[in-house]
Amino acid sequence: MRYLLFVSHGTFASGMAEALGMLVGKRDDVLQVAFQDGMGLPAFKEEVEKTIAPIEPEDELLILADLVSGSPLATTMDAVAQKLGLANVRATGGMNLPMAVTAVECEDDPLDEAFDAMLECAKEQVRPFGTEDSADDEI
Repeated sequence: MRYLLFVSHGTFASGMAEALGMLVGKRDDVLQVAFQDGMGLPAFKEEVEKTIAPIEPEDELLILADLVSGSPLATTMDAVAQKLGLANVRATGGMNLPMAVTAVECEDDPLDEAFDAMLECAKEQVRPFGTEDSADDEI
């Protein structure tokens, strides 16, 4: 099975999970964990460990974090490495909703292809509104 895990400071991760659910429906393979204001890293790591508990080493995991250099992603990667190893894990700092939708749409694709599609989607979707091709954009 492949899981999608949102990791963030504050409520960004839960907001991403909620918004994704509005677009693709609630899914058991979409998880989220947040480093809350005032929370210490040991408590956050415990939350990560609880969140990833159902994931088995043979499962795949895509991690989308708010910041590539942030403590939430570093702490999550440490917990994931200890429990699962990193062979079936791909992670990125910086996340947006189109990336998450792409991850779900590519759930049957090989892990690296799904990850590459997410990154490409991110590049395509971060652009000024009102460009010439905006007439084709959905609102």
